This record gives sequence, C-alpha cells and structure tokens, in this order.
Amino acid sequence: MTLYVITGPPCAGKSTWVRQRAKPGDFVVDLDRIALAITAEGTPHHDYPQHIRKGAVLVRKQAVAVAVMSSRAHDSYVIHSKPPKAARAVYKRNGATFVHLSAPLTVLMERARAERP
Repeated sequence: MTLYVITGPPCAGKSTWVRQRAKPGDFVVDLDRIALAITAEGTPHHDYPQHIRKGAVLVRKQAVAVAVMSSRAHDSYVIHSKPPKAARAVYKRNGATFVHLSAPLTVLMERARAERP
C-alpha cells in the first residue's frame, strides 16, 4: 500500500486532492479536520482559536505515526504543507510518495479570499 504525503501552500488544493482519491478505510491526516474534531460543533472551517490549533498539532503528530504504520497494509494520506527535513526523512524511510500541489499566487490569493476567514 502507499503512504502519500501531500505538500504545498495554503489553498493549493491538498484537501481536495485527498478527498478525490481516499477511499473508506484509508487513513487520512489533515490538521484542519483534526482541529474541527476537537472543538465545538459548528466552528467554521479554518476559523478556530490558537489553543485548538496547538492541540490539533499534538494530535496530528500521533496520527502521522499511525498513518505511517498503517500504510504497510492500507493507503495513507498525510497532508503536510511544508514538512521539515526530519519529517521528510521519516516519510522517505517509509517509502512515501510525495505529491506537491501549487497554483499561481493570484489563484491562491483568490481561493483564500473566497474560502478562508
């Protein structure tokens, strides 16, 4: 099975790319989805307070470890906008397929204005 690591700037389409490919039973790690899972129902997407983001980052670290292990038997998708060198090394050691998404800055800014608080 495959460990996919999806990288790129905000609004590049990382979550959309995963949503279009992941199947039920695949492991998906998405910081924004984790943040929404640990805050009150109805919190707008991408509009959660800093303490929720910090908590989501901690949960995400554990979820990434599980996704790496899970990728031996199931496809796993990790959205990691700009993984540091150490994280890239871990992903590479585990045979990750990196997918980098981007778009022209004008498109990214347009998407951000339309989709982000």
